[in-house]
Amino acid sequence: MAAADTPDLVAQHGRSDRTAVLRVSRHLPPRRAARLTGLMQRGEVAVLRGMAIGLRFPARAVTPGFAHALLILDGDLEVPVQEALRRSVAPGATVYDIGANVGFFSLLCARFAGEAGRVLAFEPVPDLALQVQEAAQRSGLDGRVEVRAEAVALTEGTEALYVVQDASWSHLASRGNPGGAVATITVPTTTVDAVVTAGAPAPDVLKLDVEGSEGDVLRGARDTLRTHRPIVVVELHDTHADALPVLRDAGYALEALDGPWGPDDPQCRHVLATPL
Repeated sequence: MAAADTPDLVAQHGRSDRTAVLRVSRHLPPRRAARLTGLMQRGEVAVLRGMAIGLRFPARAVTPGFAHALLILDGDLEVPVQEALRRSVAPGATVYDIGANVGFFSLLCARFAGEAGRVLAFEPVPDLALQVQEAAQRSGLDGRVEVRAEAVALTEGTEALYVVQDASWSHLASRGNPGGAVATITVPTTTVDAVVTAGAPAPDVLKLDVEGSEGDVLRGARDTLRTHRPIVVVELHDTHADALPVLRDAGYALEALDGPWGPDDPQCRHVLATPL
């Protein structure tokens, strides 16, 4: 998308977007702050350093929360996960990014996979799914990233989704307590196995961040895990006892990605699972 054709998303989505970006820029070195301000005039922001440097997002992608915004802009979002994906996503790989949020990891995986690669980005919150598509276009990666506005779960159908103020924490009703939901919407659900059976390329890498539904997503991927043996990178939300046995039963070795503890320790948030 050419700069002249890019909508001014800061204006379109209100003063709050401009304020949030300016708040972030005050905490950056002058040169990076100036670059961020210039990008903002086109309604976008860009990652300023790290493996994701140069990836571009609509300005509203940095408004869910200050800490989250700064991590994205500085390229410091979940660095151990970035490194695990860098090691795992080979040129030409197919990646399923389940719970894509604003698309940071979708775009990063598309970069790692190269022109022959493909990323299926699953995101049930409608505006977040739109942001992933916009970010892929702005970053010149829309030919590699396919956005699916649906939730990945245990079964196909529909389910209630609790939308919270910070949309990145929205979650399926099957998880339980809505925890500050500001809206409830009905979203389509699918499973990893159903996606593969329907003809999509089987994943070489599964990346999960599904706010407590990890066990259900993995159970809905059992055939894929046993047949296609993808590498799995999963964020856990106090779901160790529910999710990790599914991976072990499918013949995977587990490695904690953050901290000195093992994968079963409640303090471990990210696990890399590799087929034995």
